Amino acid sequence: MLVSGQRLIQRFELRRRLGGGGAGEVFEAYDARRDEVVALKSLARADGTLLSRFKREFRALQDIAHPNLVSLHELVRDDERWFFTMELVRGHHFLEHVRPGRLSTGGARPPLDEGRLRGALAQLTTALRALHHAGMIHRDVKPSNVLVTGDGRVVLLDLGLVTAVDPSAQSTEGGPVGTVDYMAPEQALGQRVTDAADWYAVGVMLYEALTGTVPHTGHFLQILVDKQQVEPRPVPELAPDAPADLVALCHDLLQIEPGNRPSGAEVAARLGAVELAARGP
Repeated sequence: MLVSGQRLIQRFELRRRLGGGGAGEVFEAYDARRDEVVALKSLARADGTLLSRFKREFRALQDIAHPNLVSLHELVRDDERWFFTMELVRGHHFLEHVRPGRLSTGGARPPLDEGRLRGALAQLTTALRALHHAGMIHRDVKPSNVLVTGDGRVVLLDLGLVTAVDPSAQSTEGGPVGTVDYMAPEQALGQRVTDAADWYAVGVMLYEALTGTVPHTGHFLQILVDKQQVEPRPVPELAPDAPADLVALCHDLLQIEPGNRPSGAEVAARLGAVELAARGP
């Protein structure tokens, strides 16, 4: 178990825990060799097969340099523990950025800032297109994994669930991988996913930004079932003043059949997103 104040391989000083779950813990850490503060994530499991796969995917992701994707630094071993370091991004998560301010007394979200929403969606789109162009799928796109820095830079985080498009490299963990509210219907069934699953998640984020709620609510299993057969309540019923073009895009992104969702190129065109080319190492 890692704790704040701990030193790893005489190089990393753990400063504070940032979060974590079944996949491992994330700490803010000082890297003495780089002389900078980084984010350090431990790997909860490191058996031979999983570790080999993770190393391949880490190196592939390390080769993608894009301003809207978190930069990965190094994969490091300390005795039997494995962890990796990455850029430490400070900012607000997606929903906090597009609905700035505090919750009302009744718990209602602050009003939507349409300009911020359009700008953040455009940058998120360029990030996902760069990832998909490299043959990778994120599988856990959600507001807390999309940070917006003080200067307005959108950064897609938590690449720990990213998988290669090759089905042989995808999860065989026995259940759906991701976060249920943002999970595509095919992902909820544990089926092979394509980049269409990431665009569905963007649709959920857009729906939540426009209406203040996710498309499907209830307990875990109910949400999984509803995603296969229940159309979300139309956005205009919840947000009558929502921009028509964003309402239409949201509707299309949330199609149950992956093939009926718009491609990344279409999403970018509809948002007017300016492509920022990913650079090699």
